[in-house]
Amino acid sequence: MNTILGVYGRLLLSHWRWLVWSVLLALAVTTVFLVFWPPLYRIQATVFVRTPGDVSRVQDGGDGFAQGRAGTYAALAKSTSLSSRVISDLGLDLAPETLTKRIRGTHRPGTALVDISLRAPSAADAQRQLTVLLSELSATVRSMESVPGSVVPRAELVVVDSPGSPVRVVAWGAPVYPVVLGAALIGLVLGALAVVLRSIIKPPADEQEAAEIPQEVTVVPDDDTVVIEPPVQTVAMAPAAPEQPMEVVVATPTGVGVGRHRRTRRSGKPQT
Repeated sequence: MNTILGVYGRLLLSHWRWLVWSVLLALAVTTVFLVFWPPLYRIQATVFVRTPGDVSRVQDGGDGFAQGRAGTYAALAKSTSLSSRVISDLGLDLAPETLTKRIRGTHRPGTALVDISLRAPSAADAQRQLTVLLSELSATVRSMESVPGSVVPRAELVVVDSPGSPVRVVAWGAPVYPVVLGAALIGLVLGALAVVLRSIIKPPADEQEAAEIPQEVTVVPDDDTVVIEPPVQTVAMAPAAPEQPMEVVVATPTGVGVGRHRRTRRSGKPQT
């Protein structure tokens, strides 16, 4: 397993330019998408379901009642009638169905908390629309939970986290930075995939050279075995150096000649 991973690692390192270009291409496409796609800003707030009336005197203090109502209020935040009142209060040129699609209410399981978020074309519009939406939702809940003859309703909404700073969102409601990071990772994966596919379709040069080396086939007459032998390589031998003349020193006995040793230079050729 480690050997296979090492091979792929060396392959990707040798083609690192492919990975860089893939990441840059993915980031360029994402940038163009962000520039031309209509911007949307998301803002969120959290409300708490409180039970100030007779419900709070039960054994669990009204916690079960509040949790049961929280899911209902989360769904109520997406009602078309509530969106119509928000549009009327702000004087928006917008269809109630369009605003409803931009609203999301989520009940946190096991609690009496409800997260309400809203998206709008600008940060200022998101801030104003969510503020009015919370006000209209609180008024609707108070009207629904009012008990004749009782001063306080059975349940009401209390804002525990006010609307914060709007955040720009793009695809599927995700912020910009995760989208850019995801695009870079996708480009990296696609580049690595392209490198692997290219190595499968077109092997490296050393493997091609090894496949192109001719091989000799020797067939043994008395046997059916075929032996594959590599071609015999011929080594060129350098020409031998010419024979050098040999120097011979001949010593004559003392008293012969003039009393000195005579030196006679002889060559390899016989003298005549």
